[in-house]
Amino acid sequence: MIEEQRIIGLSPQGSEFANFEKWLQEFPEYDQTIMRWVQQTLNFLDRSKVRELAKEALVRNRLDEAFLIVMVWGYSGDARGPARARRIIEEPNFEQSLQTCIEHLKKSRVLEAYVSLVISGPKNLSTSFATKMLYFFCDDNCRPFPLIYDRRIFQILSKLELAVSKTPVLTGKQYLDYLALTASLAQKHRLSLEQVEEHLFIFSGLVAGNYSWKRPIDFETLQMESRDKLALLMSETFASFLDNSEVLRNGNGGGQYGGYVVTGKFHGVDYELHTTTRQNVNIVKPEFTRYQWNLILLRGIPQTVRDLLSVDT
Repeated sequence: MIEEQRIIGLSPQGSEFANFEKWLQEFPEYDQTIMRWVQQTLNFLDRSKVRELAKEALVRNRLDEAFLIVMVWGYSGDARGPARARRIIEEPNFEQSLQTCIEHLKKSRVLEAYVSLVISGPKNLSTSFATKMLYFFCDDNCRPFPLIYDRRIFQILSKLELAVSKTPVLTGKQYLDYLALTASLAQKHRLSLEQVEEHLFIFSGLVAGNYSWKRPIDFETLQMESRDKLALLMSETFASFLDNSEVLRNGNGGGQYGGYVVTGKFHGVDYELHTTTRQNVNIVKPEFTRYQWNLILLRGIPQTVRDLLSVDT
């Protein structure tokens, strides 16, 4: 999956639809702010836009607005978001805890920033949303760099036997353990810290069968070099499951049939796969079947290959 994303060259998580209307119903006093966000985003938020809007609010010392835009993004299609945000924002220690958090982040005191929100901050603001605040409020040079830790990250780390706790709620020390873990993964896989967390987030969705957060890719808009690399990656991944496998470049001269041909046996059955550099990937043997590249990239090449061969793990 990591190599697939390197070839595509885009963040695996795309923009998410932000239903600002339901937030306006809960927070009519923020009507001008929310309508400004609608105009700036057309109701679609990605991480970079959330960071930009949150930082703009912090510059104006509007901690409440910075908090709200993160909550809007974090809850996405979850209808519970506005009501829960209302409860948090009305807690008497809401503004002070956020201000304390920001002061700690300015001095790279990540542990103290985390404690100021999760331990001594408003009720209902636990690890999942506290770490979103840290992530979007921090400066780029903050070290250790605070990353998001929510239930999906907890689930995928547990599945990978890398969990830093037995629950999605972390102590301050466990949060630092998580940041140390992501730093080691970043070094191992040659990724940025943010890329590690984002890949874990998307991988968790793929494992659970939830693709709503993954960026859809139009294969034919990619450069031919990228398409060729993806075709080769799928060919080699497919061949890795076969006996007596062979991967050959398709010599058809490009066009619809450019790409690669994979041959080999799987449990004694002859397979022939054509990974074209156009719209489709075709299994020719044991029977002809056509698959769209866009769906393959949404599913992910590794899982697609397992699906094609009915391999569980």
